[in-house]
Amino acid sequence: MRNILFITPNTIKERTGLHQNIDEKLINPEIMTCQDMYIQPTLGSGLYDKIQTGIEDNTLTDDEQTLLDQYITPCLVYYVLSELPVGISFQFYNKGLIRKSGTDQIDPSVQDMIDVANRYKARAEFYKERLQRYLKEQSTQGKFNEYLNPGTGIDTIYPEREAYTTSIWLGDDTCCFDGKIDIDPGDRWRCSCGKHL
Repeated sequence: MRNILFITPNTIKERTGLHQNIDEKLINPEIMTCQDMYIQPTLGSGLYDKIQTGIEDNTLTDDEQTLLDQYITPCLVYYVLSELPVGISFQFYNKGLIRKSGTDQIDPSVQDMIDVANRYKARAEFYKERLQRYLKEQSTQGKFNEYLNPGTGIDTIYPEREAYTTSIWLGDDTCCFDGKIDIDPGDRWRCSCGKHL
């Protein structure tokens, strides 16, 4: 795994309300983690690796630079902001996990941090959907072949097709629901998988 960042801490600071005095050493790990957790599954292994190589070697094509600047960057900025509240507030020291605070300030509650993180995650998912739609459209025009063909190895990550996540249980997704069979004419129906009425 290469540690090539798609954005810098300054990119986040310029585009958001993130304070200038936050140490880059606290932001860089969050950028890398968000790239791995959110951007790589969106792009798939092939395109992700190609963008990393292009950044490292300074060989991005115009299409790849547009993809990075206009679609990946806004998405990644807000995913990083959704992860930063905990990453910045809590740090590990010899004595264990410490929550840092200063004088003349009011510390947010854990629920406040969760609310802020969720707000930025919703923004990130909006930009992720834009990124996915852009990639789908461009791939139909012969661009970003790695998006359609991410690789064949057992460790290949295939691009996700949905941007939004939910924590609401929406039913049993293991059922086939491909049709219903009338098991008692006029009264009851059973799913053709045989598990559900």
